[in-house]
Amino acid sequence: MRPLLHDAHLDEELRTQGFVIVPFLDAEELASFAAEVDAMRPDDGFTPTGEESSNLSTYHCTFLDTSTAYKREANEAIRRVFQPRIDQVVREFRILTSNLYVKPPGRGRFEIHQNWPTLDDLSQTSLTVWCPLQDVDVDNGTIHVVPGSHKITPDVSTPAEPPYFQHFENALVERYLEPVTLRAGQALVFDDSLVHWSPENSSATPRRAVQIETVPAEAKPVLYHLDQTGTEARFELFEVGFDFYVDHSIAEVIGRPTMLRSLGHRLSANRAMNEEEFSARLDQGARIRDHVYRTGRWPADLVAEPN
Repeated sequence: MRPLLHDAHLDEELRTQGFVIVPFLDAEELASFAAEVDAMRPDDGFTPTGEESSNLSTYHCTFLDTSTAYKREANEAIRRVFQPRIDQVVREFRILTSNLYVKPPGRGRFEIHQNWPTLDDLSQTSLTVWCPLQDVDVDNGTIHVVPGSHKITPDVSTPAEPPYFQHFENALVERYLEPVTLRAGQALVFDDSLVHWSPENSSATPRRAVQIETVPAEAKPVLYHLDQTGTEARFELFEVGFDFYVDHSIAEVIGRPTMLRSLGHRLSANRAMNEEEFSARLDQGARIRDHVYRTGRWPADLVAEPN
């Protein structure tokens, strides 16, 4: 098993729960970075309405903004400030994508989701670092997670098809998703396959956070594209560079990215679940993950093996 975090106890907690909370930026670092963000000028002014052609959501996301200059400025600042601290917490991971997420007052509900996979081997782990620039709780739309929902199925999350939990999303909100309360400058580090969500910001001030997706330093990141041209659903994998999400738009990512080198196809192992099946997977999560971490494969008696 490749170690994920430098601290062995936190590493075990991450593997078990799918997330850990760690101190990240001190008050001086946080104030300096927040001042940089204040000076940035995205095209949407950090206050999207959900009616923009490039962003139908009511929260700001760096990747979705139409200003390439702003995207580069934001990503350069995040990499400069956060990569050294990531190196102290996470063992040999590199930043692949980074975003500022801003929820204006009264807006910003996020869909329930898993992060898009970025590694061709679904048994491997990529990690997200999520760091708020102010204290966060339920009132201002903090992130909610389903503990232990990581690595229980080799489902590939993409914007081209609904998630495997589409038929019981209300139940996830009511019975499974738990809010994470953080102080400004703390970070939530989580497995990208963890099911998570956040509600709208009900406070009177914008809620700002940094979201960073990291991959093992030795990995070659990929982009999964759902190919529905054949008789069976399959994914075409493309090799991506570390500046791809800065230099390209959401339309180019969702469509077949002809500018990238294709790495071939893989049959889809995605299967919809009902709540009962999901609950059973959570109960068996430790067993599934132990098998995945030790062997690099999914247990055939419980989870369909991807092709």
